[in-house]
Amino acid sequence: MRLETIHPKELGPEALAQWRALQHASATLQSPYLTPDWAQLVGATRDDARVCVIDDGAGFFAAQRLSRFTAMGAGAPISDYNAIVANADLRIDAGALCKALKVGRIDLTHVPQGPTPISAIGAEGSWIAETAGGRDLYEAALKQRRSEFVRQTDKKGRKFARDCGYIEFRASAPERAEFEQLLTWKNAQLKRSGQPDIWATPWVRRVLDATFEHRATSFNGVLFSLSIDQRLIAAAYCLRAGKVLHFWIVAHDSEYDSYSPGVQLARWAVGWAAENSIAEVDFGPGDYQYKRQLSTTQRMLSYGVVSGVSVSGAVRRTTQALRAGMERLPNPKLAALPGKAMRRLDLMRALAA
Repeated sequence: MRLETIHPKELGPEALAQWRALQHASATLQSPYLTPDWAQLVGATRDDARVCVIDDGAGFFAAQRLSRFTAMGAGAPISDYNAIVANADLRIDAGALCKALKVGRIDLTHVPQGPTPISAIGAEGSWIAETAGGRDLYEAALKQRRSEFVRQTDKKGRKFARDCGYIEFRASAPERAEFEQLLTWKNAQLKRSGQPDIWATPWVRRVLDATFEHRATSFNGVLFSLSIDQRLIAAAYCLRAGKVLHFWIVAHDSEYDSYSPGVQLARWAVGWAAENSIAEVDFGPGDYQYKRQLSTTQRMLSYGVVSGVSVSGAVRRTTQALRAGMERLPNPKLAALPGKAMRRLDLMRALAA
């Protein structure tokens, strides 16, 4: 196996074409977060971004090197997918990959099925709305699976219109004022819930702004908005690549909580996707009610470590094994504690880098 490690800005036209062809050929690797565009946008902000080019373009892996001990997937923790983009039968040596990045291990979350040589400790599902068949087929599938949710959402939507007047839904390239309002709402929401202020972290904000400015046909941001009398009530910022739309940031004006405007907007956005050549809307992992309610299937994603013989790799595998053991305990709250602690630690490491 031949490995060349470069900064994403060094990717040439041939490599970009090879990368996109590999994505196009795979059913599980088409996420916007696995595109060369994403790697380059992260690389424009982070000097530690790297791309491992495997066997002269047979595979690509985008990462960021946090220290001499550890790397993570490009854009972690704001990227919902990490993986090597290659044909499923490509054999990759984990130790050689770490050596190429000059680290002891690579910590990965949300890895879809494919050639990534991960020692998986566990898995969780990404919630998917299948939209290839059009809006009517999606709505029929949703009613079959979530009839009470559809009834309640429709009821709230009618009350929303009666109480507030004409509701305007729009999908467009991001508009700066609405984009900024969305981030203001989201940052306030994180603060209220005691979570880290992810979107205000300088390098994260620069990546977010870079996606906002990016207008390539292969990768772009889409802003969905819900307004009443030209007043923004809810917004969702998504990434689109090919036939995949990935929900990223969703928030709304808390004054309208009783109408569930974020859910109303998300459902409308899925319908828009079904009418605009989108095959799937990916809500990402995370056990949020609206994701379960709007989805029609799940894609399982692994989390774990990629490493050869290294102390840091052994330490990570040991702590992950302890976490897996705790998660088998009969007390759900106690079982969830190690995973929450490790995710929080990984989040803080990535944000501080």
